[in-house]
Amino acid sequence: MTSNQPTSKNITINGVNLRYLDWGNESKTPLVCLHGHTGQAHIWDEFAEAMSDQYHVMAVDQRGHGLSGHADDGYARDRFVEDLAAFVDALELKTFVLVGLSMGGWHSLLYTADHQDRVERIVIVDIGPEPDAGSKTAPHRTPTPMEFDSVQASFDWMRESNPWATDDRLMQDAQDKLRQLDSGKWTWRADAKLFNTPLPDMTDPGLIGRYWSAIDTITCSILEVRGAKSPLVSDEVLDRMISRGHNLTSVDVADAGHVVTVDKPQEFIEAVNAYLGVKTAQAA
Repeated sequence: MTSNQPTSKNITINGVNLRYLDWGNESKTPLVCLHGHTGQAHIWDEFAEAMSDQYHVMAVDQRGHGLSGHADDGYARDRFVEDLAAFVDALELKTFVLVGLSMGGWHSLLYTADHQDRVERIVIVDIGPEPDAGSKTAPHRTPTPMEFDSVQASFDWMRESNPWATDDRLMQDAQDKLRQLDSGKWTWRADAKLFNTPLPDMTDPGLIGRYWSAIDTITCSILEVRGAKSPLVSDEVLDRMISRGHNLTSVDVADAGHVVTVDKPQEFIEAVNAYLGVKTAQAA
């Protein structure tokens, strides 16, 4: 899918083995990418390759996800943020750019609020501090299946809720998320504890307050990238983010759902290029 392949590396952080993809170019400004809930680092492949001439791109499989280890001390939001802090310290990243999709966006906000001298810019993808009023009462999606007879079966299930990604890109995402069991069936690489349990972030007043506090206090510029077909960040919430943020702008990617980098990778690259003010090889 991409011609410039990253190096897969491992590092032990807070007692958890984390795998991350490193596109090299260590002389450039680091750019750290964080995937969403139950996702994995390869959602950034096209973006990372496009940015690798201008940045030292690293995409992390966060604890319990992808090829990283599962965590005995759980998956509270602060555990992820502590991992991010220890990761950038271990790699001695003095200043860097953060790009976080969904859950990764929450982690980016919480980390930056306490480390404003380290983060140059933030891109948060299709997530906000709280849901709009309508989504709180929206019907829940049927539970995620935990086993599939084949990768094709998982692709078919994913396609039911994603009409936007190409067949090739959605199949690649399915393959990157799955592992085969001894029985021959397929299951998710992410820790089973992460599935079919409501996330507290959109209902817990404490977490919601912390996300809004981050928007209020972070002084570096922030770009919110929404999938135009995703309902997760309403216009009302986005308007409040823009009015409360010090330097927060937004862009919508047409015909994209929640995982914008998979649904419309080239359009995502173009949107972030415009924000960062760089010209990549793909955009040349």
